[in-house]
Amino acid sequence: MHKGFSFVEILQPCVSFNRVNTFQWYKSRVYNINDEGDYNPEDKMKAFERAQEWGERIPIGIIYKAERSTLNGQESAIKEMSLVKQKIDQASFEGILETFR
Repeated sequence: MHKGFSFVEILQPCVSFNRVNTFQWYKSRVYNINDEGDYNPEDKMKAFERAQEWGERIPIGIIYKAERSTLNGQESAIKEMSLVKQKIDQASFEGILETFR
């Protein structure tokens, strides 16, 4: 539901070749960072610190979130709909082509 860039990392044990990082290993270490009442995902420095955790504790959940407008919201030409869906004004299109001739 987040508009904008998202980075998703999937933690998936390899049960065929990795006998150390098993499902049980992950289960005993993984915790949902968003269940901690005092954690603020908008604090960039804290998010960076938590993202570096690996070993005894492994955070999952929304580690960092920043609300920013998307490219579509910033560009007036595509604010309402994509360029592909917009009607082309043939007269203005011909004028634009003339500048390149």
